Amino acid sequence: MRALEFGDEMKVFSPPRLADLPPPPPGKTGWPWTEERPPLPERMPDGSEWPRISIVTPSLHQVAFIEETIRSVLLQGYPNLEYIIIDGASTDGTVDIIRKYEPWIADWVSVKERGQGNAINKGLKWASGEIIAYINSDDFYLPGAFHCVAQYFVAHVDVDLMHGRCRYIDESGNKLRDHASNITKYAEILDLWDVWWNKRQFVQPEVFWTKRITDKVGPFRENLHWVMDYEFWARILRAGGKVGCFDAPVGCFRFHANQKSTQPKKTAEELLQVVRPLIWEKRSLLSRRQRLRLKANWLFDAVFRKEAARSLAEKQSRVQRWIRLAMLVWRYPAIIIAPEFRRRARGALSFWN
Repeated sequence: MRALEFGDEMKVFSPPRLADLPPPPPGKTGWPWTEERPPLPERMPDGSEWPRISIVTPSLHQVAFIEETIRSVLLQGYPNLEYIIIDGASTDGTVDIIRKYEPWIADWVSVKERGQGNAINKGLKWASGEIIAYINSDDFYLPGAFHCVAQYFVAHVDVDLMHGRCRYIDESGNKLRDHASNITKYAEILDLWDVWWNKRQFVQPEVFWTKRITDKVGPFRENLHWVMDYEFWARILRAGGKVGCFDAPVGCFRFHANQKSTQPKKTAEELLQVVRPLIWEKRSLLSRRQRLRLKANWLFDAVFRKEAARSLAEKQSRVQRWIRLAMLVWRYPAIIIAPEFRRRARGALSFWN
């Protein structure tokens, strides 16, 4: 498994047909096993080239799913595709699957990585497409995804981050439901409470962005484990990147026992760590009202809740706990703006009445 060397020329292929690829495993049918997307014309209707799309797949020990991911990229029938796989030295058979599809992969490597963010950044360093995305090796694209993205990109040249809809599936690939993101402004992506945790969040397989915004905002933060994609998207909006949405399902996000997304508490904690400096920064892009509201919600979740949990762990009485929390509110009066604090305060008052 060779490492990519600076200056290597990346390979861009004509889209393979279903018959060109290795046969699917026994029992696998439908997209992308026995179905394909008919290839698009080599050029767009006006005679120009289709915008190049670069897809990066970071992978580690996903032998059960990565072949579906690879085929869903290759069978899009898209004529200007650059596909890069960065594997973290998997030992479960993943590398054998990648090798089967090597003739249609721009480049790949299997070496020890410093986490998912490091793997994505390696791929982004080599991506030459005007449109860029990454997809994890347990998710996959739906047929026609790249066509939708390219059409939208060409029609909306001022957009920096574009997304369709995402389909949630279970471990076996059965549809659970469709998800529609709804974020267009910087203040919205920072609002974990009324937006991100209120089912309006971006989901990774649905999101694509431009190379020009990548060059502007820089790489993924490699010190983040759970929310490196969220922080990257927030940086795009903070830099003035424009968001665009098209109404089509483009990718599937798989729920299964071994994924990182099964750690909601750790994910929430890292999200709170990421948004704090953005909410508190002095030269903020937020209005005064937006900052006050977000500060209140942050203080309630990251300070008030934790103090209440510590009081319970120390087995303090209800009165002791209320005194302790009242002192905390005196120290951080902005907490009283938080809707959840007000709800709890009303409950406390009704207890005494």
